[in-house]
Amino acid sequence: MMQLDTQTEQKTLRLRDAFRVLAWEVFDTNPQIREDLNQRYTRFYSRWRQSKIRSMNLSQLTQLATERGFSVEGLLFY
Repeated sequence: MMQLDTQTEQKTLRLRDAFRVLAWEVFDTNPQIREDLNQRYTRFYSRWRQSKIRSMNLSQLTQLATERGFSVEGLLFY
């Protein structure tokens, strides 16, 4: 059972990180934001820390991926 829990936790972390990277890419490519990289990431990270995604479990992340038109496998590869 311990192996399954570890695999689930790892998959959850990887999927959550994929959403973080996607969110950063959307935030970073916003043409209205003309700050230096450090300022942009500081602003992004403060928003990311408040995101509901950070507290979602694997089932919730999988549902979010599906609702947004992503495949879980694609996000995990990403």
